[in-house]
Amino acid sequence: MPAERGSPSGSADQSSFDFWTQDIRNPDSGGPGTRGVASAPRASFVYHDERAGFVAGSDIGDEGLRDVGDLDVIVNVDHVRPSLADQGRFVNLQAASLRIDLQQHVPLPSLGERLAWTAIAGFFPENKKLPALREMTFDPGTAWGKLQSVPLPGGGGRWTWNFFIQHRSGRWMQILEAIRKNRGLLAPIFGLGFPAIAVTALTTVDSIVAELTKDRRTEWLFQSPDVFFYATKRARDSFEGSKLRLKKGMYVIMPSDKLAAFGKQQSQLTIKDGLIVPKNTTGLDVESAAKQVITDITYLTVGVTSKFRSPSR
Repeated sequence: MPAERGSPSGSADQSSFDFWTQDIRNPDSGGPGTRGVASAPRASFVYHDERAGFVAGSDIGDEGLRDVGDLDVIVNVDHVRPSLADQGRFVNLQAASLRIDLQQHVPLPSLGERLAWTAIAGFFPENKKLPALREMTFDPGTAWGKLQSVPLPGGGGRWTWNFFIQHRSGRWMQILEAIRKNRGLLAPIFGLGFPAIAVTALTTVDSIVAELTKDRRTEWLFQSPDVFFYATKRARDSFEGSKLRLKKGMYVIMPSDKLAAFGKQQSQLTIKDGLIVPKNTTGLDVESAAKQVITDITYLTVGVTSKFRSPSR
């Protein structure tokens, strides 16, 4: 039977192509153990509370949740800490990519369509060696330029976090590397962004990523369809399905199949300088300590900064 138009054929990665073109915009209604296409682990979200420690996204609770309000949000990937196994996969395939999308739940009063912010990071180990842990960072705001603050009317939105590895010779990675070289960037990690685009245009970005990644097998570190988040009661009550409380502070994003293992160790851990380390670790020892704990878990630490404005009229 001939392949459908636009779909990959032969040995290409059909399941990942389907994810980018069909599944990514279906809000995630599964629990933390849900797995995506081709058994790819889903992204799980853990909030780090200064008093309570690590709290699973589903357990954050609504204490102090405002009734209404419009929100400006800035996100930053403070650190990327690959597991020992994934460090080997990085070096072997020589390239990885992290894609972040943030969408409004309702449009700005002056616009008829919701807006989205997309940022894409490329990771290119030099001489088959990852950069120092302190350099494994990515600021989407830099890629978004002057539009790095995302306005969320009503205090609700959606985000996706998709982290994957492909061989450096694939079309997707070749294009990212060409952009890096054209910009004269020497850093092994760089980003590009599409700020404040119409949500209808976001599906075009999805299709482009699908088309350019289909020629090589995608090895997923974690995968994330749309996840609804809220910072007000009005936003929470406007959405039916799985949802995540959004608060100021630090989130940890990790594969869903590592959440239980992390839960068994988290009581002895904290976040310091953007990395997970044993409690009472000194500032001088943070980087070395971070390499020695939860070595089987790849994670991102993500800082969320938010500020409420007056409710939209």
